[in-house]
Amino acid sequence: MIEKAVFSYYNSFDNFQDTAGFSSFQDFLFVTGLAVDCAYKSFGQVQMITTRWGEELFKALEFPVSEYSNVLDEIKDIPRHFWAYGKIVAYAIQDKPFLHIDNDVFIWKPLPKRFLEGELCFQSREPFNSEWYSYYNLLRQPWEIAPVKPKKIADNPVYDYAYNCGVCGGHNLDFFRQWKECAKEYITAPENQRVFFYEFPEVVIRQNLWFEQYFAASLVKAFDLRDKVRVLAINAQDIEKRIKYTHLWGETKRDWRYCTMARLNLKLNNFELHKRIESFCKKNNI
Repeated sequence: MIEKAVFSYYNSFDNFQDTAGFSSFQDFLFVTGLAVDCAYKSFGQVQMITTRWGEELFKALEFPVSEYSNVLDEIKDIPRHFWAYGKIVAYAIQDKPFLHIDNDVFIWKPLPKRFLEGELCFQSREPFNSEWYSYYNLLRQPWEIAPVKPKKIADNPVYDYAYNCGVCGGHNLDFFRQWKECAKEYITAPENQRVFFYEFPEVVIRQNLWFEQYFAASLVKAFDLRDKVRVLAINAQDIEKRIKYTHLWGETKRDWRYCTMARLNLKLNNFELHKRIESFCKKNNI
């Protein structure tokens, strides 16, 4: 059974200007603090994959992290638009079963044993015929004309659903290493850069959905693992009906009301961490 929680944080700027999709760096710190605190209470072992700058930041704040890696310093040459690649690197370097948790996911109670015993684990499915996930259909055109495509992905097209990686992990560690190689080949190929940044710049940031969540579904198909995949629920909207789990995805993380609730929850659950983050933000005027 999975006993290790993993977080990743890649900030290519190494400063407070990159807010990781939040309205402010302060919101990022409080929400991430709550996510890590929840994971620590459920798993007892938490690893943070980041850069040296990120490691110094979290250590200064005394996040409940058991182990650090600054391996993400090695991906500074990857265009910062492709932020999800840092997550895939974090998946690929694991040497035992793990669950990677996004920094806007709160696991309030331990996850089901059946889920944590899965060969592969994802939050939920994202069906392409749903208006919520229409970006996948927009991303098919740049994918089709991209000069360089990983063979395993190209040979195993998926037309029904991808996997949401709010939480992602499992026991099949080779799967994640191959996923990383496919993602790297696609996003770093010099021949593909014109497609990403000049022909389809309006969806370049959405490429993260493609090389992370679509590639995951394609590789699952390639290795005939669909019946080995575990999800918390098929539809993300149904998760909270089953377990104590919250994901501030999409624009939710930019909503001051949800970020305020996260801040208050951290104050109730780990007052000392809340106080350290609050003092740090005042000291650094963030």
